[in-house]
Amino acid sequence: MMTAVVLAAMLGGTWLAAVYRENGSQAVFLPDRVMTLFPAPKPLAAFAFTDQENRVFDLSRLKGKWSFLFFGYTHCPDICPTTLATLARARENIAKSAAGAKDVQFVFISVDPNRDTAGKLGQYVAYFDATFLGVTGGDAQLGNLAGQLGAVYQVEVKPGTENYPVYHTAAVFLVDPQARYRAVFAPPLDAEGISRRFEVLRQLEGRKAA
Repeated sequence: MMTAVVLAAMLGGTWLAAVYRENGSQAVFLPDRVMTLFPAPKPLAAFAFTDQENRVFDLSRLKGKWSFLFFGYTHCPDICPTTLATLARARENIAKSAAGAKDVQFVFISVDPNRDTAGKLGQYVAYFDATFLGVTGGDAQLGNLAGQLGAVYQVEVKPGTENYPVYHTAAVFLVDPQARYRAVFAPPLDAEGISRRFEVLRQLEGRKAA
């Protein structure tokens, strides 16, 4: 049986873990277990979901923004509410930074579309932050995006019952404004750690574009 946190086995290879320190006036990245930064960002392929307002949520809605993606479900008893509360605090920190949060979005992706309707998703994410998006889709589309990110989940539907478990990774995936898989945050998650690392990454990316 899968555990709720099942990411470590897929985070191998030559990916660069990252944290920052101040080296004079220049930020640099060092090995760290909180954020894994990919030196060669992976462009995401097309997918199609529906958001809490029954609008299409596809690849185009990832472009032009930094997107924090988290897979879960509204009946989740622990990991999802804890993670969304942490992400809400991280967003508050980002909003207070010099660059602000105008180019940042947080997306909760339900892997339990049988129970998580648009209305339920909207109500659920709004409890944590009014700006959060809730999306879901069919099994094929969920598997499509989850496979691209290395996000593992398993729905154990039991015939004749509404109470069934869903196992899913507790990681948070970061997609850059070019819709490329840029980094992943591994649990245990910390709002301050996430926001600080993201701010340094955004600053460094801004310098590259200048």
